[in-house]
Amino acid sequence: MQTNTSTIVIQCPVEDVFAFVTDARNNPLWQSNSGLRETHQMPESPVGVGTRITEVWHFMGRQSKATSEVTEYQLNQNYTRRGIEGPSPIVSGDFLFEPVAEGTRWIAAVNVKAGGLFAIAEPLLASTLKKGFENAMNEAKTILEKRHAANPR
Repeated sequence: MQTNTSTIVIQCPVEDVFAFVTDARNNPLWQSNSGLRETHQMPESPVGVGTRITEVWHFMGRQSKATSEVTEYQLNQNYTRRGIEGPSPIVSGDFLFEPVAEGTRWIAAVNVKAGGLFAIAEPLLASTLKKGFENAMNEAKTILEKRHAANPR
């Protein structure tokens, strides 16, 4: 298993960043360029420990459906999802949110484990997923900063 860690600073209050990132209904807004096609969150709200998220992805020419569950949720601080069903190389994702002078620092640690024939290529797969997730984080940053500029507090 490999852990990919990525960090970004978003010029918005931590409450706004946390609410946007942890509500999986927003995921298509910032992850569609990485291959996300559909997201279903149950219950729809509020998000918390036990919330389940089913996503349909298109990656490397294949479509897959996987379900994860929120296992840690500390408002405006941290959020963890663990895979529970379906074929996905992403075992878990741990997100930490910290208020900083510039806004919010979002640290994402994504655990990747390739199985079967992909096991030998796990480092390449992990690298590809890291680049895709960093692009998605930048997309979230763009969306959130535009919203914040239009409606500053």
